[in-house]
Amino acid sequence: MISPVKSQAIARIAILMLAVSAFPLTSALAEGTTAECAPAQGFVDLPPPPIDRSDRMISRTETILVESPLGTVLTVVNRPLNDVLRPTGALPGVTGTYPLTQGDFWRPGSRRLVCLSDGSSTEEQVLIREHGETSYRFRYQVWNYTSSAAGAIHYAVGEFVFTAPTPDSTRIVWTYSFALRRDRFPGYLGRLGDFLFRISFLDRDWAELMQRVLNKYRTAAGKETRLHREPIFIGEAT
Repeated sequence: MISPVKSQAIARIAILMLAVSAFPLTSALAEGTTAECAPAQGFVDLPPPPIDRSDRMISRTETILVESPLGTVLTVVNRPLNDVLRPTGALPGVTGTYPLTQGDFWRPGSRRLVCLSDGSSTEEQVLIREHGETSYRFRYQVWNYTSSAAGAIHYAVGEFVFTAPTPDSTRIVWTYSFALRRDRFPGYLGRLGDFLFRISFLDRDWAELMQRVLNKYRTAAGKETRLHREPIFIGEAT
């Protein structure tokens, strides 16, 4: 069983993972940096690791049905990371992002630095962005964790898929996959290490965080939908 110290360290990884996945659309910050985020002295922009087969990674998928149109849902999830993820208890929050490539962040191949309130950072790269009339797909990779608490993680791949079963509803499927470093605990234990990571973190703390984010999206979309459905009276009839 993983010790409380290691469990706390792994829990801190959650905010790193969430920071680079909770904001899949074009960001108001994506066109430039923020005052709170810049590469630290000695920062090295590392190339992303090659992505392994999905069956060799540790994955979890969460799904939620939102009773709001696709356009409304995409609007409410389009928020800056530092507005979505604030420090809570022992977990650091996001302080900002810094572009590592020119142009908007949403383009496949574009990269950015994500800064956290504990002074650490990670890199994120867009892999796929597809926007259809009734769907939206965003896939991204995360790596180069500077926090020692995330030392067990080699990289992660996240994917949001939004579809519209009906004109007034949206299904969100969020999948997150981790690749562990095989020269560190628990990765050096092979499949056993993957299992320990899953039962101690992925299916507990991380699952709760994923569900919490999706529920927030549903709540925000519901409020937005009701706002647009309510009649607005400009004046009284004469």
